[in-house]
Amino acid sequence: MIEKDDGVKSTPPVSSLAKALNVLECFTSSEPELGISEISAMLGLPKSSVHNILNTFALKGYVEQDKTTRRYRLGLAFLQRAAIVREGLGLRKVALPFMHKAKELYNETVHLAIEQDGLVMYLETVQPADRSVARIAVGKRAHMHCTGVGKAILAFFPDEKVKAIIEEHGLVRYTDRTITTFEELDKELKQIRLQGFAVDNMEHELGIRCIAVPLRDEYGKVTASISVSGPAERMPLDTIHSHAEPLKMLGLDISRRLGWQGY
Repeated sequence: MIEKDDGVKSTPPVSSLAKALNVLECFTSSEPELGISEISAMLGLPKSSVHNILNTFALKGYVEQDKTTRRYRLGLAFLQRAAIVREGLGLRKVALPFMHKAKELYNETVHLAIEQDGLVMYLETVQPADRSVARIAVGKRAHMHCTGVGKAILAFFPDEKVKAIIEEHGLVRYTDRTITTFEELDKELKQIRLQGFAVDNMEHELGIRCIAVPLRDEYGKVTASISVSGPAERMPLDTIHSHAEPLKMLGLDISRRLGWQGY
């Protein structure tokens, strides 16, 4: 075991992964394209090892090979991941003050999430000190069809993208309330578009109800959402619509801060 400066013990680094990352770090702004022989000489690795590493990265789009020169460069997958990082960091900074407003208004847990690879990833959670609802760890991912934050985003995706997400991830049942057919989900998403908010009615976790609203970027595209979550007894169904209105306004405020000029 390796002990870090803060006294926390960690496992040793994975040598094969470290070698692969070292290969990626050979590419710089001054040397954006490299051949296998060059990388092999730079790192002191066998050419066969470098070839296998580059081939693996190429399959995932992290490197590309010039068909003429046979040299490699970093691939578009890095741009896609960088966009997620930039979006997440900027969004969190803008949304956090409004999340605290929602926490004070509802006295319940507030989540911020984005879509990533057909799932929702939680970027931030704000929770009242006197509430015992489990805090969702930042970075955790969940299915979209059974969460408020997921459905609030999914409702504004093109039909083709919704179908592709369902084909890839399925409609996993978590409780007896989980939506498990595409027809039922499609009906739910249409209702969300009409009313401007989504509800997780104990579909992901029994006893927990959630209200979520979409967040739009400067182009009006929905890629994120914010939600209020709490025990079902504190969020009865007959109060959902009245509870949703203030959250919709906060969502609108966040979207405007992100540059959206819509209604």
